[in-house]
Amino acid sequence: MAEIKYLEINADDRSIIVPAGENLLGVENDNEGARKYFRCPKIVGDGIDLTKSDVYINVQNASGEKSGKDRYTVQNMTDSGDNVTFEWVLERKVTSHKGSVRFAVCVREKGTEREWHTTFATGNALEGEELFEPAELEARGQDFIGILTSDANADANSIESGKSAYVNGKKIKGTLAGENDIKATTKKTELSSNPITIPGYGQSMVPVLKHTIEVSLADTNKPVLLKGDAKKTVVYDEAGSIYGDAKASDVRIGKTFTSSNGVKITGTLSVSAKTMKGTVTGGGANAVAFDTGLKAISCIVIMQTVTSTSDTGIIALLHQNGKTKGIGNSYSQYLKTSSTSTGTIAINGGEVTYTPKNGAEVTNMVNGKEYTWIAIGE
Repeated sequence: MAEIKYLEINADDRSIIVPAGENLLGVENDNEGARKYFRCPKIVGDGIDLTKSDVYINVQNASGEKSGKDRYTVQNMTDSGDNVTFEWVLERKVTSHKGSVRFAVCVREKGTEREWHTTFATGNALEGEELFEPAELEARGQDFIGILTSDANADANSIESGKSAYVNGKKIKGTLAGENDIKATTKKTELSSNPITIPGYGQSMVPVLKHTIEVSLADTNKPVLLKGDAKKTVVYDEAGSIYGDAKASDVRIGKTFTSSNGVKITGTLSVSAKTMKGTVTGGGANAVAFDTGLKAISCIVIMQTVTSTSDTGIIALLHQNGKTKGIGNSYSQYLKTSSTSTGTIAINGGEVTYTPKNGAEVTNMVNGKEYTWIAIGE
């Protein structure tokens, strides 16, 4: 097979570079006897992607007449990295007259009105010998062709793209394509269930979300091989994995969860508690924060290392299950009383922050006083 010589498209100056020897398009009245190969950047202009576009070769044959103009859909569009390649099969109209033939590439982005064009290049159709001249052939054959095709009623939209037919003596090229966007509309979503057998557990029902979707052509007026308001209803179940993928060994003992099969399971994970101990200095009316070194805290006790009855402030605090309890001492020259009023304890991972109640001195951690803390967690 001979080496393929590509006609290169320069996307910057819009030119078509024709290699030596490739400007010969054929001899008069050749029909689909030759093809030309093109290479072009995949993205041209303002982000137009050739693989998402219709690409044509626009032609003016050597007759110079308006009737000598035509458009041909390229074939075998292939994505090759940053470039694409495609082919143009030369039909009879291109070479129907000897002389210089002009051709250019036209790109139409699908679903928009955006177009991108090259400037024209030229090729040659050489003189040949045909049984009839084009004008004579038309005069002799048109009536006969018209008689043979007078009962045909096809139009371009009913003939597949790339095919042609004669209707009432005229050749018609098909535009019926096989492409059309599909539109999917969710009509209903409902909770349902499917039966399942779980090893070591038995028969159960798996909860699922059942979706009912109507699928139809996005453009019912576009000429396609499947025409009209064709609809299809699809029902499918969403997998039970929406409920998670944890196993009993991943969840603490006594806690329950929903498995990937939608079954309620009790956890078996045993977590060993850790105990940490330390001291912190009271800050009076200011918040006091310290790190226990644990990843999580289930319980913490904070108490004065050495208790003094002459101080006003918190003596001891207990924080467990999200609740804080404590006892404080209120002292004056004539009266000493106990109080259960406390501030708040906030826990973030292994960090503890105690904030006294605003304006209540008895809830303060006595300024400068040492407190011992004991934390239980993991």
